[in-house]
Amino acid sequence: MAFSVSWHTLLDELDDLSEEATLITPLSHDRFRVTDVQEQRVVIEFLDRDIDETRPLQRNQFETLYRRITDELDGLELDRLPPDADP
Repeated sequence: MAFSVSWHTLLDELDDLSEEATLITPLSHDRFRVTDVQEQRVVIEFLDRDIDETRPLQRNQFETLYRRITDELDGLELDRLPPDADP
């Protein structure tokens, strides 16, 4: 499956979330909400942080991760991600 198909599926899924939906990061277990979904990025807001509450996640970041995952024969271990890649 091409990345653009996966990207648009993700955008559709995020658009369908309720405004109150709370998600949890897989490594640090930080709670966050999706506040904006755009063609080139997704904006999230962390709920448990005092600083750096809002963060844009760019399409190219998702594409890089997608490529790394699809290039690995046995998949990508989440604990191999850098700490700032958690969201």
